[in-house]
Order: sequence, then structure tokens, then C-alpha cells
Amino acid sequence: MLALGSFALVAVALTGVRFRGDINAVIHRPLAIESSVKPNAEASITLVGRGSRPGDPFFLAGGTYRIDWAAWGAAPEYPPCAHSAELMAVDPTNATTSRAHMADLPKLVDVPASGGSDERYIANLKPGYYSLDVASECSWQIAVSSSS
Repeated sequence: MLALGSFALVAVALTGVRFRGDINAVIHRPLAIESSVKPNAEASITLVGRGSRPGDPFFLAGGTYRIDWAAWGAAPEYPPCAHSAELMAVDPTNATTSRAHMADLPKLVDVPASGGSDERYIANLKPGYYSLDVASECSWQIAVSSSS
């Protein structure tokens, strides 16, 4: 009876994978990315997500900016997660290929599962479009605000 029930469970799971695609995609669906990008160039920008993602372009008016980041694992008992992020200058008409590295925020930081955070100031940014590219195994939040 137990073997028959196990076989039925596996068959149902595989059927679901067959119709929905990769089992990892079914089990670990990516979280939606939230953004509070406002049309005002002086507004703060906050990105929240989990895992890696290239950033969408946003406009900065230039000057000095404060960047606060925080990252954390799924639960305190898990091992540290690797986290990196960088500020990129982008051409909004071709943001996928026209990108220039401006600054590393955290670079290959091992974040304890209980969380970690830091702040960084970036001075003398020229007015233009930028993005935050994140390579991470963690959940994270990054906020950019003008400090001028």
C-alpha cells in the first residue's frame, strides 16, 4: 500500500513537472521585484528582491548619493550567502549592451543568514541613467538617495 501511494505521488509530481517545465522552476519560483522608482530625479530609489538580477535603468540628477544595502538568508540556521551588487551607468535606449561599471557596493560578501548591511557614499556622479546589478544568493534590499 505504501509503495503504491509513493508511486502515485511521484507520478503526479512528474506529470506536474511535464506540464509546467523544470522541477526547480516549479519548486523555487522567483520572487517579484519591487521598485519605488519615482519620476523625480531626487527621489530615493529602493529595490527589493531575492537572487541575482540585472537592474532596470533609473535617472540620477548627479552629485553625491548614499547607498544603503541589506542582505539576509532564508533562516538563521542556514550558512552564509554570497552577495554582490554594482552601480552601472547605462544608456536607457540600449540598457542591455551599453553599460559601464561605476562602483562596487558589496563585492562578494559572505552575508550571515541572520543578515548584514552597510552604507556607502558615491560622490561626483554625473547626471544620467544608472542601474543596480545584483549577483546574490540572498534576499536583499538596496536604497539609493541623494545626500546633496
